[in-house]
Amino acid sequence: MNLLNKIPVNFKSERRTEIIFFLLLFPLCLFLSYEINFIHPVGGLPKIQSDKANYYIYLPATFIYHWDPNKISLGLEKKCNGFIVDRKDKKIKTKMTYGVALLWMPFFLVTHYIAIHWNLQPDGFSDFYERMTVIPGVFYLILGLFFLRRFLRNYFPRWVSYVTIILVFAGTNLYYYGIDDGLMSHVNSFFLFSLFLYLLKKFIDTKNAAWGLIIGLSIVFSLAVLIRPTNILLLTWVIFLDVRTRKDIGERLRLIFRPRLIIIFIITAFIVFLPQFIYWKYLSGHFIWYSYAGETFSNWNHPRLLQVWFSTLNGLFLYTPLALFFVVGMIMMIKEKATNGIFLGISFLLVSYIFSSWYSWFFGGSFGYRPMVEYYALFSLPFAFFIENLWGFKNLYVKSVLICLIFFFVNYNIRATYHQRWNVYSTWSWDDYLIYMQSSEMYSFPWNSYTYKQDFENIGELEELPLSTCAHSLNQAGYVDKSLVQNRIFSKCINDIFVRPIKHIDMEFWINPGKNLKTDARLICKIEDPSKNTKYDKEINFDDYLSKPKNWNKISTTFEIPEWIDRADILSFTVRNSAKKDTIYFDDLKLKFE
Repeated sequence: MNLLNKIPVNFKSERRTEIIFFLLLFPLCLFLSYEINFIHPVGGLPKIQSDKANYYIYLPATFIYHWDPNKISLGLEKKCNGFIVDRKDKKIKTKMTYGVALLWMPFFLVTHYIAIHWNLQPDGFSDFYERMTVIPGVFYLILGLFFLRRFLRNYFPRWVSYVTIILVFAGTNLYYYGIDDGLMSHVNSFFLFSLFLYLLKKFIDTKNAAWGLIIGLSIVFSLAVLIRPTNILLLTWVIFLDVRTRKDIGERLRLIFRPRLIIIFIITAFIVFLPQFIYWKYLSGHFIWYSYAGETFSNWNHPRLLQVWFSTLNGLFLYTPLALFFVVGMIMMIKEKATNGIFLGISFLLVSYIFSSWYSWFFGGSFGYRPMVEYYALFSLPFAFFIENLWGFKNLYVKSVLICLIFFFVNYNIRATYHQRWNVYSTWSWDDYLIYMQSSEMYSFPWNSYTYKQDFENIGELEELPLSTCAHSLNQAGYVDKSLVQNRIFSKCINDIFVRPIKHIDMEFWINPGKNLKTDARLICKIEDPSKNTKYDKEINFDDYLSKPKNWNKISTTFEIPEWIDRADILSFTVRNSAKKDTIYFDDLKLKFE
């Protein structure tokens, strides 16, 4: 099957329907965004915080504070918990690039103008600014869907293009990152990816090297790479999209590697990157600087592919099951020898490999696997192929089951979105995942036991950061040493752990004592009432279980819990380095409550 043999599209004939559709979708999404952020918000954190504050700070720093840290109110950086205000060195520091801020700039300037003239605390961080942050996220979401539909229309009938973008929007975490968390980079990158595909398709079909088209492609490509350097993968789209033979590849290379096009691209990319070079020079003294200190692709030789796809810690298919049909579409395209099938399959594997090689393969606090969000623009192509072929299925039973699955996955995504939370658990914490599903009112389980797992890959609920130099599994392990005498590794209200009374806790734990078998290190199980009065206290000495120095030793034991313990009490486990000796590593904690 050749996707390139579609009837040429006359977008003018569809313009009225298209305008009405997106004009209705924009206010709807704006209402949904305002509702989830401010009417019934999930969580109480300020909207401009963490990574979002890092992206955003360029705007107030440039247009309000003029890069003078002394003009920023004390404690603001602590509230935002992202950028750093260094008053000693007189610098405002952020590790993020300015690409997202550039896209947001028109909206910020209008917001700031209104704040000044209406006396709405024009500091860039007041409640008015936070409420206005919903607008650009929704704007770029709608624009992204608009250009994605136009791109898909080159290959599929009108109804397939509309059904595809609606399902991609409602059935994936694009909904969350467009509606609830638009200040993150992902919906902005999704817009850039969709626009890039639309422009690239026009360039490929017409072989038009018009200045405007080439400059547009260069700007979009440069902004995408600026926001996330791994987006340089867009270059493979330029080379392989719609190619069918080796001869086509040669013709494509000759088309794009023309001196005039290369010169335009280099000049455009330099202009786009120039402000970033200037900021890096201001920050570090170098025009090119790696701002993600200590954050690298440390898993190149052992990528976490299974974890990226199926882990309870943000796994793609577990939190966005509709993405399974993206892959099904790729397989169908390859099987039917459709144009782009192999290219799309390899692209999915390549993107998965690169992200699974990042040191934090689950990408921290997120709803689902967030770095994939922008790539839904490309993967909508095989999904649309699947949708079109699904409609033509002759087996009504299979067709009905698949349609029901699609609607189930959309419902799953929407419900999970409105119950979303930072995934603080471990790589394979199935009980915690099922509890999450139950809290989303999708399932109800009879709980006879509960198993808590902590592999120290995720620092979501740990008091101290784990180390990555020594681990029993994957990358990281917890530790105590001479300066860190104790490390609390578990602390929860008993009510939050289990519905039934807890009778006993079976524990498995792995310890690496370093060179000393005599550590005097201990694991302390403690139950305290809300006033911090100790009601139960039991400890085990690691030395009783150690048999090999500089190696991992397994600890297995059981804690019997008294019946008179109140369910409002707090249960905690703490590792204590009483002797304050060398570093002691611990990993892969497993607690089974019965």
